[in-house]
Amino acid sequence: GPALLLNEGLAQRVQAEKVIELTAIPSMFEADLESGAREGAIMEHVIRLANIVVEVIEEGFFPVIIGGDHTSALGFHTGLGMAYGETGIVWVDTHSDLNTPETSPSGNIHGMVLAGLLGFGSEPMCETTCACQTRKEHVAMVGVRDIDEGEQQRLDAWNLHCMKMDEVRKRGLETCLFDAVNTANKAPAGFGLTIDIDVLDPSEAPFVATPVDGGLFVNDLASVLSSIPHTDRLLGLEVVEYTPQTDGDAEQACEIVATLINAVTGVPVV
Repeated sequence: GPALLLNEGLAQRVQAEKVIELTAIPSMFEADLESGAREGAIMEHVIRLANIVVEVIEEGFFPVIIGGDHTSALGFHTGLGMAYGETGIVWVDTHSDLNTPETSPSGNIHGMVLAGLLGFGSEPMCETTCACQTRKEHVAMVGVRDIDEGEQQRLDAWNLHCMKMDEVRKRGLETCLFDAVNTANKAPAGFGLTIDIDVLDPSEAPFVATPVDGGLFVNDLASVLSSIPHTDRLLGLEVVEYTPQTDGDAEQACEIVATLINAVTGVPVV
């Protein structure tokens, strides 16, 4: 997915000064790993990503991560923790990603990543993300509308600030997203922003792994992102889960991803 976006000119559209392509080892096209080996390969990839996040921050760049799926969040937010210390998280996503191996109906690691960042999950995941110092009270979610039973139990037990789509419709996207930023910004170092494009309605973004009806719309989200508060404390951005479905969808996906990135960074879409 990310490679196709680059081929469509994403780097130019967001005026990126530096592009680093981090490919999977082994390639997912070439390897059919059993579950333990698969998790090990993913965690090694996460460590590489976290180190790159630190590297580009030390070089003075603002990191923007384009993930194939949401496992990239493990490396992104762990890297922010390594570079800055205790950071908050704004999580714009259809899913809360709070499963662990014990609660996940699917076993998909990309549905466990926020739990992992908060110190819960398999031993390899927790070892990989131990440098992420985010506290539960500095996490806020917007647009969630597909929650597994185990995830809901964690939301309730941890009292996480989760604004589901019903609340977004009632209170308005701007109010909810600004609330999320204010929550995450209470972390000492600042905050990172994660956007999973499956938060968008499938009528606009069908090319995701797990589409769910009743989502946000691109222009609405971009408009609010362009005016969020505390951008001086925004430490990095992640946009994930373009999952190619047809030969012609990369151009449309590139338009969406560029629009969201540019709304945050202030660079006009070209």
